[in-house]
Amino acid sequence: MPHISRVTAYTHLTPHDLKPPGEPEVFFEPVDTEIGVWVAADLLPPGGGGTVLDLGSGSGAAAAAMARAGAARVHGIDSGEQTLRYARTHYASPPSDGRVTFALGDFALMSAQQLLATASGPLPQPLVVTSNPAYVPLPPEVDEARPSISGGADGLKWAGAVTGHAQALGADLGLTIGSYSTPRHAVAVITEAGYRIAAVTLCPLPFGDFTRRHPERVLALEEEGEAVLWRAGPDPLAYFVVGLACRREDSDVRPVGAKELMDLLHSAARSTTTRLENLDAPGEMPYPWPVRVLDLPPATARHHW
Repeated sequence: MPHISRVTAYTHLTPHDLKPPGEPEVFFEPVDTEIGVWVAADLLPPGGGGTVLDLGSGSGAAAAAMARAGAARVHGIDSGEQTLRYARTHYASPPSDGRVTFALGDFALMSAQQLLATASGPLPQPLVVTSNPAYVPLPPEVDEARPSISGGADGLKWAGAVTGHAQALGADLGLTIGSYSTPRHAVAVITEAGYRIAAVTLCPLPFGDFTRRHPERVLALEEEGEAVLWRAGPDPLAYFVVGLACRREDSDVRPVGAKELMDLLHSAARSTTTRLENLDAPGEMPYPWPVRVLDLPPATARHHW
């Protein structure tokens, strides 16, 4: 039976990474970033190696941490010019090394080959495509007000493009969503592209300020049974950041549908502490993949734009 493990401190992000960038258009959400690195690490070869193509690479902190976690090469692509400048200044490797690089581009509008063309030189195999895209479901009238978090009506506005690139490149897939980002639909997108979940990482997180002011779409999805909120914890408006490490269907990962992920989230939501203790409760069904719970100290700051 796959085990449940718990991590109680930031493992991949350094104290430097946990300092707010101080730039208006540089996303800063340490929990999401830490989970994204765990997901990439779950997919990298044992002992290190391979390449991570990080779509929507943001500040660059995740890319640098993925290299520290064992990737031989990490290449980030982001559409924000200010974000790209920040990432190159603070996280790109020296030209003599070149392990961590960044390029400007909108991955939703590019082909998989165009993405590869933004990197200099060949990329070591195997290839892993990861993304921590904007995933907050928001009403149409405010969806464009916060580009760094706006995930469309179902929170999965970018998931199809990310998954499609991984499929086209024959790569394994790492995707971060929110438990309110229609996880049932997310599994359908992953499955239809030929992927199966291999490991799950969870961390509870309170709503951000903008989502608190505009919860209408999230609450509607909860009422429809398509979103899972964490209401039994210390904050009545909280959710789970969900990191999905996915392998291609031709691997030896047992096919698992959306029900198992929804059952996991509902079980976690019955917990009263950030340890998500209900996952260990007697009578809970065994989970078909390893589950990692991040019980992290609250971030001193969060910045969405």
